[in-house]
Amino acid sequence: MMNRDSLISDNTKYCILLAEDDFANAEYVKLALRKLNVSIYHAQDGAQAVDYFKTNQPIDLIIMDIKMPIMDGYIATKLIRELDCDVPIVAFTAFALDNDKEKAISAGCTDYITKPVSKDHLISTISKYLQKNIC
Repeated sequence: MMNRDSLISDNTKYCILLAEDDFANAEYVKLALRKLNVSIYHAQDGAQAVDYFKTNQPIDLIIMDIKMPIMDGYIATKLIRELDCDVPIVAFTAFALDNDKEKAISAGCTDYITKPVSKDHLISTISKYLQKNIC
């Protein structure tokens, strides 16, 4: 089920698509970003993320879990890259080996964050890809 959590509804500056199948991880990201001027659209698998990206624009940034049911983050990233080569896609994964980062970047991810991630690291990574300073 896809839902929109508008964290600051009347002054939202950015739209983030969060592709994450784990409820606890999704809630952590939403809570970590709650004071920022962002709306978060939550997809629970890669197929939902691709469908949502196709039908809802603009998306300013995507946070992409790698291991998800139905369609993983690698395939979802490749399909989104066929539609848009510029949107920043940040891999958000528990895979922490060097070749995992290379695989995510090769699939089209712009950056790579390993779980668990601190709130500060999450915000700093996201802020460097958005056009305006969100901090």
